[in-house]
Amino acid sequence: MRRARTAETCIGLLILIALAGIAATIYSVQSRFDPSYFTAMKAKEEKAPARISLPAPSETAAPSFLPESLVPMGPSQTFNAETLSDKIDGKAELYLSSGFASLTSSRFAKRSDAKSWLELYVYDMGEAGNAFSVYTVQKRKEGQDFDLGAAAYKTEDAVFFINGSKYVEIVSSSPNMGDEMLALAENLVGSDPQQNTRKPDTAGFFPPESLDAGSVTLHMSDVFGFSELNRVYTANYEMGALQVTAFVSKRENAGEAAGLAEAYGRFLIENGGSEIGPVPGIPNSKLYQVYDTFETVLHKGPFFAGTHEAETRESAVEIASRLYRKLVE
Repeated sequence: MRRARTAETCIGLLILIALAGIAATIYSVQSRFDPSYFTAMKAKEEKAPARISLPAPSETAAPSFLPESLVPMGPSQTFNAETLSDKIDGKAELYLSSGFASLTSSRFAKRSDAKSWLELYVYDMGEAGNAFSVYTVQKRKEGQDFDLGAAAYKTEDAVFFINGSKYVEIVSSSPNMGDEMLALAENLVGSDPQQNTRKPDTAGFFPPESLDAGSVTLHMSDVFGFSELNRVYTANYEMGALQVTAFVSKRENAGEAAGLAEAYGRFLIENGGSEIGPVPGIPNSKLYQVYDTFETVLHKGPFFAGTHEAETRESAVEIASRLYRKLVE
């Protein structure tokens, strides 16, 4: 019994000695504590700017067309008809109705400033005509045309162009990337010379007098709200204070053009229009009034043409006459 009590006493003394050592250590550390050191370190961490890291070249290989001033921000993404709306929700239908095949998007950062970056959208539209259509339908009024060897225009923060069957958009995060956008556009066109093509020669369709050349647009489907009308070029003419829209569509043959003219005339009447009679001096033509606007419809060989929503009868007839003479040539 004595031995057990002696062992317990020894163990208790050892515990008390250990606790005393711990207390002495804590007292020593506290006596040397300098709060200013930790405050300074915290302030340094809070003021340190966040680092923007770009993938190393080994992680994302730079494509051959990329200018030296740009580096990839990550791998490209590809979208098909089923996933296109995931990328451009709200605008997918325009592309899908115009022959869309695929979209490849890529982001590139400025080598000298990682916070400045741009995104490249390459739409494969299947055919050059389809690419021209989405290019013209979406063309911004503030855009400035420039020579790229293909139809192209630019704005403060973007570049748009066509290259064969490809419709391309380059959109930047800031307006200080104009040089990089143009260099990328030139490299893209130069890297695929077989695709390089200028916009279709629409000058053969429209007479040049008072034509707004920048207004030429190719519509691929449901033109003027008529489901049977597709592949139609439109252009605007300035008639003093008035503007008149002319249209031309080259069909497979004269029979198709004549049938389309008749079908469109019925569509106008079904939607509140009335037939006035033939356009003076133009065979195979008709003049319609639709509420307070005027329409002309004509066909010549494989061409279906006319004017749309002119404000006056005289302006509709004048532009239709010019259009017919051009088609005769």
